[in-house]
Amino acid sequence: MKKKILIVTERRADYSKFRPILKKITKSSKLDYCLVVTGSHLLSSHGKTINEIKNDGFKISYKFSMYPKYFTGTNSEMVESFGRAILKITEIVKIEKPNLILAGFDIGANFAAAIVGSHMNIHVAHIEGGDITGTIDESIRHATSKFSHIHFTSNKIASTRLQKMGENKKFIFTVGSTGLDNILRTQKLTIENLSQEFKIDFSSPFIVVLQHTVTTEVNNVDKNFLKTLKAISELKIQALLIHGNADAGSQKLSKLIQNSSIQHIKTIQNNKYVNLLFHASALVGNSSSGIIETPFLKIPSVNIGTRQQGRLKSFSVIDVNYNKNEIKKAIKKAVFDKNFKNKVKKSTSLYGDGNSASKIVKILETLDLSKIPIQKTLSY
Repeated sequence: MKKKILIVTERRADYSKFRPILKKITKSSKLDYCLVVTGSHLLSSHGKTINEIKNDGFKISYKFSMYPKYFTGTNSEMVESFGRAILKITEIVKIEKPNLILAGFDIGANFAAAIVGSHMNIHVAHIEGGDITGTIDESIRHATSKFSHIHFTSNKIASTRLQKMGENKKFIFTVGSTGLDNILRTQKLTIENLSQEFKIDFSSPFIVVLQHTVTTEVNNVDKNFLKTLKAISELKIQALLIHGNADAGSQKLSKLIQNSSIQHIKTIQNNKYVNLLFHASALVGNSSSGIIETPFLKIPSVNIGTRQQGRLKSFSVIDVNYNKNEIKKAIKKAVFDKNFKNKVKKSTSLYGDGNSASKIVKILETLDLSKIPIQKTLSY
């Protein structure tokens, strides 16, 4: 009998990392999945990315609206949405009775799934626990780890950190980030097709911009983001700006983006995003993609502000404050400094080799859940 793995995806960011795992599970003779879709996947304002999941051919067992009907992007709405997720996932778990819940990263719906699983005596496995980040994500990630019985970390430092948090080292597996799996397995698109779709001249430098809101700085996110927009405008460099996530403050950023002269898109399919990065001069913003994926691609990134504070970073990542001149200087270095770019090309990944999904699925296939205590205790 196959182990049933329940997975909840809330947004573009977590789906892109669950995707390689789902692909491996579909080929497994020992595992099956129950996929639940919610959050910004269902919002037209964020590109209704549930369609991407459907196009990938995965069966969606359940979907539910997590955000309020008239989502304005406030902190209180985030909390209310989290509460809805707990209630809805509880109903689904009662029906499906999965053998394991695979929770991920630092995202609300995944945290909700971990809470539900641990309360209903179902083993929870957490992907990418032990990392450090800024904003409310920091607390969500560590809290999810404490509700989880099994851990798949992206690096050895994260694994050590989990042990210091009292997690049992027997159930901590350093596997790398599945974000890199996507890169290795992305089919390359022609420059002609990319140029036509995104209106980019690939014979000249261009940057991809992806800057999310920071929930703990919600009163200043628009002012902070405006520094980025002004820096890019003054540099007069080609840029494609991708709208960020749906956390508190996101509506403020969306308005600034829409009023900007910089080319922008609501969302982007993962394979097209990776293909753009193949050719980009740099990634600018505060996405974890600039910490994990771009060093693997040997592309510089300009990391702005506090959202990725404390992350394990390659020297290809240039950290700057919310300061227009600092951002301009960093972009110039990333795009035009030949010595720096040559060093970046020789860098190595800190987050695995691009085969994380295979490692995760193999462990899930062979783990005897009956030997993993459902009641957790500190390991020291």
